Amino acid sequence: MQCEEVALVNGIITPLSSPGVSLYEISRKWRELCNATSIRSKNLPEWSEKEEGAAEVIIASLTFLQRIGCSDIEKLLRDILEHHRRQTL
Repeated sequence: MQCEEVALVNGIITPLSSPGVSLYEISRKWRELCNATSIRSKNLPEWSEKEEGAAEVIIASLTFLQRIGCSDIEKLLRDILEHHRRQTL
């Protein structure tokens, strides 16, 4: 998965890192999102800090799922959305 690959290349995780390292990254990105504003991102001027921050939380979460061995992340997300949809009916 590209998320895990980028995390490895950027030194956020190593091949031997426990999933806890990725879990910590979700927490770190979540705190950054909580402090984000609606102004344009310095890194990605097309997007706001909030948009960039939310995407970073998603990427960290996808990396965590990969690290814990989730075999089909896309199916998991579809199943969860379907579960929520059924709860609202």
